[in-house]
Amino acid sequence: MSRPDRIIPVIKLPEGLRLCAQNVRDFVNEAHLILSKGHGWHAIALAIFAFEELGKYSELKRLGGEAQENGLKEVKVKDELFRSYDTKQNIAKQLVPKQARTLLQGAFGSRNFDSRAFQTETVSVEPNLRLECVFVDWLGDDWRLGAPHDTTRITMFLNPIVEALNKLEKLPLKSHS
Repeated sequence: MSRPDRIIPVIKLPEGLRLCAQNVRDFVNEAHLILSKGHGWHAIALAIFAFEELGKYSELKRLGGEAQENGLKEVKVKDELFRSYDTKQNIAKQLVPKQARTLLQGAFGSRNFDSRAFQTETVSVEPNLRLECVFVDWLGDDWRLGAPHDTTRITMFLNPIVEALNKLEKLPLKSHS
């Protein structure tokens, strides 16, 4: 269900940006904590939430900067920035290197090996991955929860999220493009 676009006063953007930034940091911190307890699947989901919130932060900051440069007192924000995982991830993909978004590199070609015994597919950050890592599903003839992952690569994904946020926060709203 699509909702109307949001009209946000520019003067209100700093508070929204602060909330988004705190949300990113909270998700990252919680992912590290859960990861330290051996719960990689849930850490992946939290990392992806942080990634999506980073995309939202970036777009709100960009829109606010454009509005200020044009002397506008409001910004029009499409509903999809708040509702669409694809939209937020597509924005965040511009901020976090592709190699950091690969959570497990496939090591073998599926034609030569039994995929039940070897990791044949590369696992990368995608909108549906966070759901696979949180909810139990029945696929084919077996239960499934999560996705194959490497805990080191999850950390390698979390760190660039925080680095990108730190860079964006240092930019004044007016000069962000």
